[in-house]
Amino acid sequence: MSAVQPTITAPPGVPPGEPIIEVRDVTKIYHLGDTEVHALRGISLTIRRGEFVAIMGASGSGKSTLMNILGCLDKPTGGSYLLEGVDVAQLDEPALARIRGRRIGFVFQTFNLLARTSALENVELPLFYAAQIAGNTERARDMLRMLGLAERERNQPNQLSGGQQQRVAIARALVNNPAIVLADEPTGNLDSQTALDIMTTIRALNRERGVTIVLVTHERDLAELADRIVTVRDGLIISDRLTAHADTVLRAAALPAVRPYHEQRFAGRLDAWLHEAGSLGWMAIFAALRAIGRNKLRSALTMLGVFIGVAALIAMVAVGEGARAAVEAQVQSLGTDLLVVLPGTTRINGVRAGHGSAATLRVRDVAAILENDAAVSDASYVNRQTTQVVSGNQNWSTSVQGVSPSYLAIRRWPVVAGRTLTSADDHDGAAVCLLGQTVLSNLFGEFADPIGATVLVKNVPMEVVGVLAPKGHSAVGQDQDDVVFIPFTTSQERILGVATPTSTQTLANNVFATIGPPPNPFGVTPKLEGFVNTIYVQARSPSLVKTALDQVTKTLEKEHRILPGKDDDFAVRDLTEIAEVAEASSQAMELLLAAIASISLVVGGIGIMNILLVSVTERTREIGIRMATGARRLHVLTQFLIEAMLLALMGGTAGIAAGVIASQLISHFAGWPILLRINVMVLAFVFSGAVGVFFGFYPARQASRLNPIDALRYE
Repeated sequence: MSAVQPTITAPPGVPPGEPIIEVRDVTKIYHLGDTEVHALRGISLTIRRGEFVAIMGASGSGKSTLMNILGCLDKPTGGSYLLEGVDVAQLDEPALARIRGRRIGFVFQTFNLLARTSALENVELPLFYAAQIAGNTERARDMLRMLGLAERERNQPNQLSGGQQQRVAIARALVNNPAIVLADEPTGNLDSQTALDIMTTIRALNRERGVTIVLVTHERDLAELADRIVTVRDGLIISDRLTAHADTVLRAAALPAVRPYHEQRFAGRLDAWLHEAGSLGWMAIFAALRAIGRNKLRSALTMLGVFIGVAALIAMVAVGEGARAAVEAQVQSLGTDLLVVLPGTTRINGVRAGHGSAATLRVRDVAAILENDAAVSDASYVNRQTTQVVSGNQNWSTSVQGVSPSYLAIRRWPVVAGRTLTSADDHDGAAVCLLGQTVLSNLFGEFADPIGATVLVKNVPMEVVGVLAPKGHSAVGQDQDDVVFIPFTTSQERILGVATPTSTQTLANNVFATIGPPPNPFGVTPKLEGFVNTIYVQARSPSLVKTALDQVTKTLEKEHRILPGKDDDFAVRDLTEIAEVAEASSQAMELLLAAIASISLVVGGIGIMNILLVSVTERTREIGIRMATGARRLHVLTQFLIEAMLLALMGGTAGIAAGVIASQLISHFAGWPILLRINVMVLAFVFSGAVGVFFGFYPARQASRLNPIDALRYE
């Protein structure tokens, strides 16, 4: 059916006023596959400030499409739309959002209230997007009170009747004192009495406050309450006439211009920008927290991946840091001025073994080092073997070590009870010993006094003359307190025997005959010369460690008759070098553990992305409602991004707490050293937030790119 577009833009007999809406030859074409649907076919319409205009027409006539264009929810295919003299087609997205939130209030037929959100929060929505924070709750309460809903502000939409929901929608449309209210079939889902009440409210807004009303309806008796009735058919205006109330246009046109409630004046552009940025941030956080609170179980499950990742990261790094700190503490306890000399390697029938597999160090090597190396202050040697120690009916297999008198001083290992081993003990081959804490507790109990007691070491009676201070576990987990110290000479003569380079004593005797007896660095001559397992060398100061290392190496090469270009039959190790290797190993393990834990964080981030993508689909209509009430794309993007970040940060915070607890439990039950660092916790917290931002950006961007009218129509 075709119709003739009227040539007039306002009914005759109405005095000219200030145009607030001017539509000029507007067309709208929808593309459904290959089919073009012409919803509007060149409509022209002028509405002046303060008018109450009703637009009528059958379903499919184009009246709702025209209303969506007037409300800046949709754009025309052709023609122009001037709102308060400004061509809307030339405005960018933020400007259109400001119009929707500050100059136009939209009342929908289906109410379009946010589900699981109170009536008060629904009414407050435009105030957030209009950068109005101060007093917004009181303003929303005033609007609900004005519409008779003072007792319903905490009720959610599903707890309200249809008429009450529509009043909430009207309160939301009016909360910013808009210049124009667009009501699209506001009574379509209501009974006749409720519909009349709603229309009376809308009419009072126009008469008492001068708000320009554009009403879409298909009911003639409701349209007659307006000042003008514009009839649309097949995308064209076929009539535009005054009603019996047209005389009120004169009074309405004389009312002062409506200024939005939120509008504020600022001293400068920076102040305005800071105010809007602060409002945006607060709004986004508030909306994100509400969204998380409405879906508690889903939010908790979304946080789970980040929670597990952060907890594992904290616990694993704490264990790794504890191991590294233990290594450093042991090196410090040994001293940074200490060198360790290890025997050489064996090579038998093509089979090679590492350092210590051959006995190549001798007591006389120690004398040569002390005599020739100026950077060395002291040296000691040790012979060791694992054997049984018995006390009464208790026995314990432990490491029995024959040590020279200066060993405990070089190792910085004090005696906490009794006395230490002396040079006289070593010279006389005295049957005395020192017990480590582990041996003490297993043979005598934790609180017994063993001084003066006799123990059998390899069936040889030995008097306990002292108890060693606790040393704890080594970096590799070895119990350093599981040890018995005896004089070196005693170990050779009575307990461990003479250490030899091979299993054949004859070869040892031949070697002794060749090299002769060594001098004694302590002024006493041992009764039996022999080989030792390890030599400890103490430099005069930490700064001379490298010098001492070079001197000791040259001295031993000379003593062992190592030819130039040949491999040494010994190895000299700097403890700081050993510590660096141990630290590098622990760092590598720590990084490996952290990388494994980080995988959980990435999985958690993917979970956040997945949930938010689903959330965007579920909340498409909500996004449309927010945009219709003034939300910009930036608002939607920020809200979803902050929601993702908050999910990650809450999961990260809980994960940090769980990681600390797990670390303490590991230390308690496994006996592993741990070290919790604040900077690691802060880094984990920041990293979890970064995971939320990274994986939340794509869903947030998808949400912000939705078209308002398409989002509102989404089912």
